[in-house]
Amino acid sequence: MKKLVLSFLISILFLVVHGQLPYHLYQHTFPLVDTQNEKVLEMLEQVSENQIIGDVEHLCSYLNRRADAIHIYNVKNWLVSQYENMNLDSVYLHEFEAIPYNDSVPFPTAPNVIGFQRGKTKPNEFIVCGAHYDSFVRTEGAFDPDTLVSPGADDNASGVAGILTTARILSNYEFERSIIYASWNAEEFGLLGSAAFARDCRADSIDIVAYFNLDMTGYVEPGYDICIHLLYTTCDTLLGNFTKQVGNVYLPGIIIKRAYLQSGDTDYSSFNRNGYQAISPSEHVLRLSPYIHSVDDIIGLSLNSWEQSVTFTKLNLACVAHAAGIISESVDEIDYSDEEIVSFDVFDLFGRLVYAEKGILKNINEINVTNLQSGIYIGRFFTVNGNSFSKKFFVKY
Repeated sequence: MKKLVLSFLISILFLVVHGQLPYHLYQHTFPLVDTQNEKVLEMLEQVSENQIIGDVEHLCSYLNRRADAIHIYNVKNWLVSQYENMNLDSVYLHEFEAIPYNDSVPFPTAPNVIGFQRGKTKPNEFIVCGAHYDSFVRTEGAFDPDTLVSPGADDNASGVAGILTTARILSNYEFERSIIYASWNAEEFGLLGSAAFARDCRADSIDIVAYFNLDMTGYVEPGYDICIHLLYTTCDTLLGNFTKQVGNVYLPGIIIKRAYLQSGDTDYSSFNRNGYQAISPSEHVLRLSPYIHSVDDIIGLSLNSWEQSVTFTKLNLACVAHAAGIISESVDEIDYSDEEIVSFDVFDLFGRLVYAEKGILKNINEINVTNLQSGIYIGRFFTVNGNSFSKKFFVKY
């Protein structure tokens, strides 16, 4: 979670005064959640505190996770390996130009890491959840970013672990809408990774129904109870009410209410500013960890409540599952690839039709898609016997 600079505060004030708050590119409502869903309860039972601890411990084992340090590439590689071990349709890297908010000179850094799960009935509508994987420590004077110590346990290894847990569990189920699990980079330099992704989605007319963020989930001030404060704008009240419904149903006894940060910002704003509904559950906004952005953002001191981290993870998982549309009965698709193909459609990772052929009579190994750019695609094939099946394939030159 980064601090806002004065110029940015002034720009936001200007938008508020002139009534130019972000609007929604797409109009969506959310399901009423007033009773527990058995499938979601089954998912929540799989949330493992030990798994979250293991992920946080690994992320804190790097000297730092600064976006401008060499270690960030090793973190990226580890995240890719985690997503590749899940039951996802694809894992890809989203490159972006990193220009800090207080500078005009880009610096080299690792990309966003994206896990993609294709929806079954509404594949071109997306639920996105994410957390930034970079860390930060305050410095004075000249310094070498490669040698700084910045463990970033609460900010934001805790959030990354929550998203990884959500992806590991939900990737074994089927949903109506597609789901994107994201690990953002360079949040601490001005929400750079998530802002670039949200801008690209807007430019490509990607229909993101909702974005759920996790940033700092594990600090509870001694003497106080676990609580969840929800950060969202007034135009995203529908999403805020939906999140509170889900929390009240699945996390009874936990205080869940809207609140406002006294300073700072986090990745949900990148989506809100680009016309998408977005929300970020937060630790108590008046009692955030006092150790973030320091060498003391460590397990036990700054991240002092695994129970709260588990609670935030469960809220994120339940919200994503309900918003994506749970398919109760899973039906395995039959592979009819030995039958002759009469037509097929090719979709990119965002569910957009990029190529199609009709009136053909070919075996699947005779189909030529070399006209496509390098990338990952999903083909929907229709056979001479009236059957259909889907296959994921790669085009590489």
